[in-house]
Amino acid sequence: MKKIFSVFIVLFLFAGFINAQSKMALGFNGGAGIPTGDFADGFDLGWGGNALFVYHISPNADFTGSAGYVTWSGKDSIDATYSSIPVLLGFKYLFGKGKVHGYGSAELGVHFTTLDLPEVDLGEGETFGGKESNAYFGWALGAGLLYNISEKIDLDFSAKYNMILVGEENSYDQKSTSVDYFSIMLGLLFAIN
Repeated sequence: MKKIFSVFIVLFLFAGFINAQSKMALGFNGGAGIPTGDFADGFDLGWGGNALFVYHISPNADFTGSAGYVTWSGKDSIDATYSSIPVLLGFKYLFGKGKVHGYGSAELGVHFTTLDLPEVDLGEGETFGGKESNAYFGWALGAGLLYNISEKIDLDFSAKYNMILVGEENSYDQKSTSVDYFSIMLGLLFAIN
């Protein structure tokens, strides 16, 4: 929680240095994280949300920043929890006219993850499991729709493919492993100037 609060402060301070004539927005979204690949073998549908910052570079391009929290629980009898705090910066390209705008997006950043497994005694003083926290690089590609509810409020629907790069299988062939999921989010953006 302290990490998310720190990100909000940085985004707020960053917003203060940008030209006051610029168009900026703050918002939030919430929704589902659908595991894919190997991640889907062990974990069920996840839930979470994000705080959003948008800086309009031009009528068709936005700089974006987000910080959030998503958590998944283990499938069937697996008593495990995996959670991520994604802190991402990105770019959004908008198209369309009128009250509805489609967009494509790309983001890069860090995922602060926690894997919580039940601790098992292996004998002779050795255990397996417990709580393990790490920070990993990640990226996301997505698309969405913005619907202009009023002059200062947009409804934001987005779908993204997210990849958290969690390490290498071995040092010989350098195959990387990842935690992959689709996120489907619905939220609101509020213009702040």
